Amino acid sequence: MIGSLQKYGGNSARALGRAGFTVLAQSGIAGGVYGTDDELRAAGVHLVTAERVWAAPLVLRYKHTDAQELDRLHPGQGIGALFHAEGNPLLLRALISSGIRAYSYEFVHDGDTFPLASPGGEIAGVQAVLVGARALQHPAGRGVLIAAVTGATPAGVLIIGCGHVGAAAARTAAALGAQVTVLAHTTASADRYRTQTPEGVRVEINTPERLRTWLDRVDLVIGAILVSTHDTPPMITESDLGLMRPGAVIVDATCGYGAGYLPTAGPVQRIDDPPRVVRGILHVKVDTLPAATPLTTTQAYTTAIIPYLVRLANVVLRGAEDPVIASACIAADHHLVHPVCRQHAGVYGIPT
Repeated sequence: MIGSLQKYGGNSARALGRAGFTVLAQSGIAGGVYGTDDELRAAGVHLVTAERVWAAPLVLRYKHTDAQELDRLHPGQGIGALFHAEGNPLLLRALISSGIRAYSYEFVHDGDTFPLASPGGEIAGVQAVLVGARALQHPAGRGVLIAAVTGATPAGVLIIGCGHVGAAAARTAAALGAQVTVLAHTTASADRYRTQTPEGVRVEINTPERLRTWLDRVDLVIGAILVSTHDTPPMITESDLGLMRPGAVIVDATCGYGAGYLPTAGPVQRIDDPPRVVRGILHVKVDTLPAATPLTTTQAYTTAIIPYLVRLANVVLRGAEDPVIASACIAADHHLVHPVCRQHAGVYGIPT
């Protein structure tokens, strides 16, 4: 039996059913994306109590953030979710103590890509431009409109990173009429990105010198770097804010850990929090941007994840060998097994 569908909808249930699995869900679970129990039943879902869902051999969720929920599971059960556990010491400890087999979708490594990081990254990139545009219209913002307007100077947008988030942000900002510059991490990543660069978008290599050159030329900076962990040097420091135009906006759409790339932004914010103003620069640091558009996120994520859910079910429930699914395993038998989680656990002093 498979546990909670949590926003995957009927297509996921039908795919799992065709693969020979029984799908259970709690009544009302599709309400957040305007789905109904009848639609789930039509897709072959058995509606049961929450207790029975949590007792299933494999529980599937969209996002998992509450360490206390793992108390509902027992050793040997499997769970799949977007955990992002490496930045959450309480969750890391709970994964160890629970004894469950946990799989974190963002770590699924297939070939040279992380396919389940793509949908959320693309949405976050689009949203980063939109929330940045709104912040620019904040009373403390520059009062600049991102979209092109006849007779007005186009807005300047600097995007740090050219992965899923950065590429989507560049595409969105350029389509609105902004002057866009993308700073890529390496020459190789810049060359790959140039094959899909929208017309008019400038691509350069990210060096401290080039970054500082652009900080005083733009109205909006979007941080879309792939990795920011406890040992990542800060990329934009408080002294760098003095280079920027008064009322400019920085949106951190990937939100790393520790000092990371943007220490001036402070702790992660909620979607509805106002921008944090530091030395006249507005900061938006939100790591849950796709949650603001649950219907779009559901549709995009379902399209990408369905085949991997079936493969995950085959691994957990039938003992299949699948190195792609194994790449996403973060905990098993009271141990952390993924290197990223183990690295962060060491920072927090957690035995793995």
